[in-house]
Amino acid sequence: MILDYTRCKHASIAELEENSLLVRVAVEDTFYAAEVEMVVGLPALEVTSIKGKVKRAFSDKCQQAVPLLNEVVGMRVGSGIIKAVNDLVGGPSGCPRLADLILEGFNDVILRYTMPPLREIVPLAGQAQLEAYQVYLRKSPRLVGSCIAFAEGSPYREGLEV
Repeated sequence: MILDYTRCKHASIAELEENSLLVRVAVEDTFYAAEVEMVVGLPALEVTSIKGKVKRAFSDKCQQAVPLLNEVVGMRVGSGIIKAVNDLVGGPSGCPRLADLILEGFNDVILRYTMPPLREIVPLAGQAQLEAYQVYLRKSPRLVGSCIAFAEGSPYREGLEV
């Protein structure tokens, strides 16, 4: 017996004229297909609107969870957002896969602001790169401890007060 499974996930961000971002995340696999579209206001990174659709799911539970997306409106991308989304949208009466789509969109919003400075630092070498990372971490303290490169004991954190 041959098992066949495919999965495709797509996430995108577009800047809107009204000082906000349009975030779209969609997933389609053999068993599940859904999409979420949200508007995130700038500079507060607050979700101002959200809509979604579950096209195919394991059970009706995920389709019934779509109205729970409205609980995300007013939330700000930042500390505590993962737990809040998992509790409200992915909780007992929700759909964890739908919550994952929202969180994927939030990750894309974060990367939109994280990647440009990193692209400037990576080509540097030696002490210049080390100092550039330290300056970057001072400006973005939320990244401290976010990955192994910025973990305790990393040379990038040397002499950095957290």
